[in-house]
Amino acid sequence: MKNNIRFDLSDYLIHFFRDVNLETGSHIYLPEHCGFNNQHHACSIDAKYLLRLSLRSHKIFSSWSYRNGQRTVYGDSPVVCFTDMPIAAYLETGVRRLERNENIGLYAIVLPKEQMFNYGARPVIYGLDQHNNARCSQGRYGERILDETALPLIEQYRYVTYVLGKIDWTHEREWRWPYRGDINNFLNHIKEYGIPENIESTPGFDFRSSEISGAGIIVPFAEDIPTVAHDILTLIDRGVIGRNTFKFIIAVESLQSWTQLSEPGALLSCINDNTFEFESFFDLSASKVKNYADSINDYVNELYSKKDFLNDSYAMEFGNAWVWIHDNQSQVVRALLQAGMINVNKEGRYLLDVNLASVDWPLRRKEAFASHVAGWLKHRFDIEAGRYSVRGKDDYDAIPSYETPLKDQHPFYNHTVNVDW
Repeated sequence: MKNNIRFDLSDYLIHFFRDVNLETGSHIYLPEHCGFNNQHHACSIDAKYLLRLSLRSHKIFSSWSYRNGQRTVYGDSPVVCFTDMPIAAYLETGVRRLERNENIGLYAIVLPKEQMFNYGARPVIYGLDQHNNARCSQGRYGERILDETALPLIEQYRYVTYVLGKIDWTHEREWRWPYRGDINNFLNHIKEYGIPENIESTPGFDFRSSEISGAGIIVPFAEDIPTVAHDILTLIDRGVIGRNTFKFIIAVESLQSWTQLSEPGALLSCINDNTFEFESFFDLSASKVKNYADSINDYVNELYSKKDFLNDSYAMEFGNAWVWIHDNQSQVVRALLQAGMINVNKEGRYLLDVNLASVDWPLRRKEAFASHVAGWLKHRFDIEAGRYSVRGKDDYDAIPSYETPLKDQHPFYNHTVNVDW
């Protein structure tokens, strides 16, 4: 038996999300606009919002971990921070620290440690041999650069101050992954405007450019699982991640005790019990897929054959429209995805293409056609659907012109808990 199969060791790295306030010295850098499906309405950003934003953006955002307005990460690379505490220990300490209003959260992404090591994650270095308070210089963007005779620049992101009896973060059991891409434009935009330009340019560990498998999600409540599963399934359907990137979703409130997960065998059993079978959404039979596809194609073709259908007068306006089906787990959507009739845009709308790009109609007529098909889908299959359109372009990732409103509670939307107005 391996010596590292012990209750106090872990095969995983945990990145947890905590509530943050954008107006304090311990802020994060967040763009003003993160998409029409992500809406932060307050300076107080809750951990659940940040977890879902991270999933939807397919990256864990890097930072310099600001405290009192100063970077706590040394060197010139922003990092993603992890703990390698065993999951049971993380949950126990997380609950206790939250009760004391400390900075921690129970929304987390769990990644296999060996895979993250291969991608560059490393344990931090607590203190140095020569001195406890290493001298450093400051760069133009606030970098804290140590004397390279004490620690090479490429390793400085790993350094954490340790002063016996005064400064001690060893309980965090921290690992860090450094972002090594070009961040000059990101930093210049922050220096000029105070916030990042957009979510795409914000540095982080990107799932799309990795081959991570067997990862998991931790949430406090069972009611969080459907929304997280919605976000992960959307990434799979967009082709951003694989079906095996995320394996499990654990709700803390569903666990009987922390000791339930303390032994390696018990943890494996818990993970297996909480495996979310994403593969099951892709196994519809060919005959069932054909039945759904034929039924919808026949109806759409019938509408096109009616020469007097939607013959009202419409203003001449260029653009395109689609049918937006709202439930990404419905059997109809799964079948149409397998048939290649649905595309998922970057914000996660499941758009049925009814060939409106091929007809020389004004945009308003296309919208009316899409709305009619959406109404038929609701009547025929009992699924919620509406229209979605883009003015001036045949690009479903462009700025929307019109979309059928959804209820605020729909998992398409990611809202902050707090609202400032």
